[in-house]
Amino acid sequence: MSEVLIQLFVQLISNYTGLRIRTQDREALCRKLGSRIRSLKLSSPEDYYKLLEGGIDPNHSFSGIAAQGEWRELITLLTTGESYFFRDSGQFWLLENVLLPELIAYQREVSRAAGNAKPSLRIWSAGCSTGEEPYSLAILLTQLIPDWENWNLFILGTDINHESIVQAQQGLYSRWSFRMVEPERLPQYFQPRKNQWKVEEKYRRLVTFRVGNLARDRFPDPTGDLAHIDLIICRNVFVYFEYEVIGEILEKFAKTLRTGGYLMTAHAELHGQNLEPFTPKVFAQSVVYQRRDNASVKIPVSPYQGYNLPSSLPLPPSSGIAPTRKWDQINNKFTRPKRQPPSYRSSPSSSDITLKNADISLLLQKAETLFNADRLDESLQTFQHIVRLQPRHFQAYYLIAKIYANLGNYHQAERYCQQAISIDALSVQPYYLMAHIAEEKGELDRAKYWLKRILYLAPLSLSAYLELAAIYERESDLKRANKMRKTALEILDTLPKDYSVDYAEKMTLSELKDYLIKTLKNQE
Repeated sequence: MSEVLIQLFVQLISNYTGLRIRTQDREALCRKLGSRIRSLKLSSPEDYYKLLEGGIDPNHSFSGIAAQGEWRELITLLTTGESYFFRDSGQFWLLENVLLPELIAYQREVSRAAGNAKPSLRIWSAGCSTGEEPYSLAILLTQLIPDWENWNLFILGTDINHESIVQAQQGLYSRWSFRMVEPERLPQYFQPRKNQWKVEEKYRRLVTFRVGNLARDRFPDPTGDLAHIDLIICRNVFVYFEYEVIGEILEKFAKTLRTGGYLMTAHAELHGQNLEPFTPKVFAQSVVYQRRDNASVKIPVSPYQGYNLPSSLPLPPSSGIAPTRKWDQINNKFTRPKRQPPSYRSSPSSSDITLKNADISLLLQKAETLFNADRLDESLQTFQHIVRLQPRHFQAYYLIAKIYANLGNYHQAERYCQQAISIDALSVQPYYLMAHIAEEKGELDRAKYWLKRILYLAPLSLSAYLELAAIYERESDLKRANKMRKTALEILDTLPKDYSVDYAEKMTLSELKDYLIKTLKNQE
């Protein structure tokens, strides 16, 4: 295929989907185009180009219906969304403890003032992939709203990939989608189905899925429920789009949000964009964007507004309960109970330094118990106390890094990972955490670097091979992705049948083999 024709395909795809095809992606693009050309038995790439063009130009000789159907097939090849439940724990902490309680309190008061029987809350997961994000939101809302069944809750998930939407509607997931969910919590929200888990019906009813093209669709669209949205979440989507297309989508998002509504994106995705319609709000976990308030209705303040919390310290851990607020009729505003900023212990006294190793062990046990109970602030204080007493305590440094990563404070997490590596450079735990942080930040080359370091230290690390495969697939490099999966299969064949695989929340050997074989077969 000539360079001129490749460039024409690149431009056509950008016009239709907004997707950015990088120079390093062109070889993979040619393979995918060739696959579709052979499947349709077309005589030349030029004929395929004309077919696709019919989806944009209704007057083309190919029918518009045929072109639309072919775009659906091609988009399935071009987009390989990677998602999992409660992705980016720092941002979900922010949703649970700040943004959603604020929106819930606002809509409850709006409903009361208007005399409506049911308050409403409208959330859009734009670019939802296979549905893990909107279902995570549904679970979270039922925890935050005790009387959620008396609300009009609207959670919309859209994605350009038709197959992803079909899978989302089924609500059936392998264990790989639950790598951020504790195994003991799965039965609370999901039903076991052989080697998979199905989302409970009450959560599925709260979510509506549909195919959507952010670049071409017109919104706001009141007829399609895309208007007056309280919260739009569009994470790890803009990284695939052309710069100009991102600006156009942001403008449409601003018009689709109600005044005071929020936009949440992945970290650093909006660098250099025009954010005039929004007011950026900076939290330790993330920056979010609030549509500028030009109306007379006041938006409740953030429960942490007014505190000068340094970004290097975590916010208080989640209680899972929305803050109690009351409407002040006289001052026409929400009031909230006063909160004290988190307190941190001073340096240890000289007597502390004399603690024996047994005392350190007790402190470590206490810190790990607090960590497992999600009491992150107390756990962090105890771990920091340990490293003051034993400045080369590997496990304490690593778990401090993990706490900061859970809170979305990646700078501090990386700092403590490096401290742990300086103490024990042969342990792979910090390298995994660094890889996950890099992936969350969209730094895929950096993530691959850390995963390859793991394979250098531990050549039989299944998780490293499979996480590399997911990154390569995200980069449209299916050849390398499948090579990683085949290597993982070869390793699995050498393991005893009763081997417990430390991957995706302790999958069994047969479950992981079935997953890999099915994935490789679908890529053929």
